Amino acid sequence: MNKNMNTNNKNRSHKPPVSLWILVARTDVPYMLKTIPHLIRSCNYPFVERVLAMDTAPLIGDKRYRYDIGSQEQLDQACQTLIDQGMMDRVAKIDYHPERIKTIYEKYFGAQQAPQMLNHTHNWKGSTVYASLYCIEAAKSDYYLHFDADMLLHQDPGYDWITEGIKLMDSVPTIATIRPFCGPPHPEEKIIHAPNFYRDERGFYGHKFFSMRAYLVDRKRFVQLSPIPLMWKYPPLWSRHLPQPLQFLAAKIERKLRKSKGSVQGAIESFEPMTSKKLSETDFVRANLSSTQAWTIHPPKHTAQFIQALPQLIKLIEQGKYPLEQAGYYDLVLESWQDLLENNSVSL
Repeated sequence: MNKNMNTNNKNRSHKPPVSLWILVARTDVPYMLKTIPHLIRSCNYPFVERVLAMDTAPLIGDKRYRYDIGSQEQLDQACQTLIDQGMMDRVAKIDYHPERIKTIYEKYFGAQQAPQMLNHTHNWKGSTVYASLYCIEAAKSDYYLHFDADMLLHQDPGYDWITEGIKLMDSVPTIATIRPFCGPPHPEEKIIHAPNFYRDERGFYGHKFFSMRAYLVDRKRFVQLSPIPLMWKYPPLWSRHLPQPLQFLAAKIERKLRKSKGSVQGAIESFEPMTSKKLSETDFVRANLSSTQAWTIHPPKHTAQFIQALPQLIKLIEQGKYPLEQAGYYDLVLESWQDLLENNSVSL
């Protein structure tokens, strides 16, 4: 056993066991070799496992039109590079076996709703629903941390948002999911991105809206949200029960009568609003740590300009630097970073 492994084991013995899973697909190829090492550095945590959850399902919805989508071969190579670098431990491909889908949907959506969902592993935009739950179920430890592959994170040296988050979850039984502060802090303590929240003096902001992009959960508690309500973006059409030759014409008439869109099989909503509805119906909340010693930024658009600026953005964020215009905002305001990027171009 080498020195690094001894150090990791020593650190791990003083930290709660946490599994880190990061979902990756062909859409993440342009940036994942930069963002994922950044997330590992910023978290600085002795995870019991660091897993790349690879979604190999065909792209649907708006995911087909993302900038510079990679091939499956490029995704495989990027994952192997992260493993070779020691950033991640292994790849786990999402298992789409029908029985596995049925079991997981029954566990989280209930036996009555699950049969309606078996052909719906992704939402109407092409975002994962089933894969998010599959990763939770496949993780080794009860504490499970998820990041989308495009997320950006700052953490002050010496701070540990994961341990702080677990302490809060353990002491507040209504916290279903927890994450760092959203957006870099505003000098006047304004929080612009989230209009509906409350501040809890125990150290977090409570929300009734679930976010899929970054979340830490206790798996035993998270399953208490079951059954999560099934919501449809486009409800299935009755035409789906007709023989195939009759479906097209019948569906065309039915859509006009319903004034609706979508395929005959319909399309389910995103995991976020479905889980948010459950939060709104219960005492459970999503918590954002109120400490500004760690904070996240989400890039809403993966443009060529974003990809080009990303190495500098990461270095500035890791140093805790950001333009005033970004303060209080969770979504990346790329235009506001230009002056800061230009002024720091020599040192970076």
